[in-house]
Amino acid sequence: MKYILLLAFSMAAVMNLHAQSVPKPAKKGIPPFSIQMVNGQYLKSTDLRKDQPLMIIYFDPTCEHCHVFINELLKQIGLFKDVQIVMITYVPLDQLKSYMAGSEVSKQPGIKAGTEGTTFVVRYFYDIRQFPYVALHKKDGTLISTYESKVPDPEILAKKLTGDR
Repeated sequence: MKYILLLAFSMAAVMNLHAQSVPKPAKKGIPPFSIQMVNGQYLKSTDLRKDQPLMIIYFDPTCEHCHVFINELLKQIGLFKDVQIVMITYVPLDQLKSYMAGSEVSKQPGIKAGTEGTTFVVRYFYDIRQFPYVALHKKDGTLISTYESKVPDPEILAKKLTGDR
């Protein structure tokens, strides 16, 4: 009986190791989202400008790490004057409205914020597990890089988006 259990555990461990080593296929382009903004209007990925790079920030309004990142971003918002910034969450619209009412984000006309609700199109597209999540895209929609939980300083993000390395 011990040998059967040992064999079963060994097989499970080997299968688990193999499953973790298989890379996920990379998704191309920008996720096909439709988010509801606090003004009630919808913003779709197809509405985005094609002549500017894009930064998508997936966040949770109750996440302390998100607050820290967003506050740092706002301090250096001038670095992103030629970048589209879209903040996306999954929380209900009333929670997003409460967050925006008490946030400096609402004073930035260049930042679009909205909720995808429970569609999770963006969350599944990038396979997001931790917040904040930042995806940087070139003007043509090509994904440059993503960051999950530990996001670099806004200066580094700006350099990646503008091509100044």
